[in-house]
Amino acid sequence: MHDEDAVSASLGFAIGAVADGSVELRMPVGAAMVNAHGLVHGGYVFLLADTAFAYCCVSIGKRSVTRTADIAFLAPGHAGDELVAVATVRADAGRTTIVDVAVTADGVLLAEFRGHGAQVR
Repeated sequence: MHDEDAVSASLGFAIGAVADGSVELRMPVGAAMVNAHGLVHGGYVFLLADTAFAYCCVSIGKRSVTRTADIAFLAPGHAGDELVAVATVRADAGRTTIVDVAVTADGVLLAEFRGHGAQVR
């Protein structure tokens, strides 16, 4: 899936550890990704978490799209940071998957994301 994802490639996403039900995804934060406050724009944090969510679904054999998602922003990231998203399957029921994603930078928790996926045929 990563090889087919032009958005991830354009943003420099790199896959770290992968196991059944768990994926680590990394994103370098460039200067163009910060907002007027000098902080990583939340849309990029969400995009990283949502992509890690999708890859995590694939790790258990379920190519999925996001049905719903929620994110809580806890701390800011900055240009030059490397954001790390660790996604873990919490529930797998038929065509529905629930995945939690923690996004960190230098070990600091920046955001918690929960996505509900619907398997595509």
